[in-house]
Amino acid sequence: MKRQSRLDYLQDLITEANSITIKDLADKLDVSVMTIRRDMEVLQEAGLVRTYRGGVIVSERNTRKPGSKGYSLTSAETANVDEKRGIAKLAASLIDDGDVVFFDAGSTVELILEYVNPNLEMTVLCYSLNILNLVANRKNTRIIFSGGIFHPDSENFESPEGLQLLSRNRSSKAFISANGIRVDLGVTSSGQFEVPIKRAAIENSAQSYLVADSSKCGLVRTGHFAEVNDFSSIITDWELGEDMREKLIESGASVMVATKQ
Repeated sequence: MKRQSRLDYLQDLITEANSITIKDLADKLDVSVMTIRRDMEVLQEAGLVRTYRGGVIVSERNTRKPGSKGYSLTSAETANVDEKRGIAKLAASLIDDGDVVFFDAGSTVELILEYVNPNLEMTVLCYSLNILNLVANRKNTRIIFSGGIFHPDSENFESPEGLQLLSRNRSSKAFISANGIRVDLGVTSSGQFEVPIKRAAIENSAQSYLVADSSKCGLVRTGHFAEVNDFSSIITDWELGEDMREKLIESGASVMVATKQ
């Protein structure tokens, strides 16, 4: 079982039991106690569980139901971290002094700001709490933030007024996230409310970049917001299969592949 699948399964087991011992989890998955302890460190750092001597309980922050496949930012932050950092570093290299930049929500987009010089002069458009927190104290950054109803799983805000605000402004570059990418069915998102926001960002940006790790390729979510060739380029990682890359290029998409760090 791949680690992310194991983490998802462990989270379901813990949520269903509410409290369970480390040994019981190891027995259920037929792995070592040390493996479970390392997995619990990841889930605890993400705020999904709390450990105690010999056991683990559900964190107060974790409202996920067993078997749920809905998007959770805290869960996403534990998956494919090396690939996401490679993508983020490449994306950050495209940002120039004086740019007006739209930052979408999501764990990969959030990482881009770690590689952007904090003294760079830029204007940021955003609708996500995590992006707002990252840019709030940058002295040379002007912020345009669209508020509204708060969605705790994704830490995003949405409202008709917020969408209008984003639509009235233009950006030189937009970095867009996705939960699914297929050549035949397009680029999709788990959250329906994000669809018009993403579309507005693409339409109102001189250059738009889809930033998504290769694990998203082949997946489909409910909220369709773009085709693969609607972006200036798709920025992904070194694990992208050659077949998928060829299909993307044949469909008219430009592909930028981050190098392994």
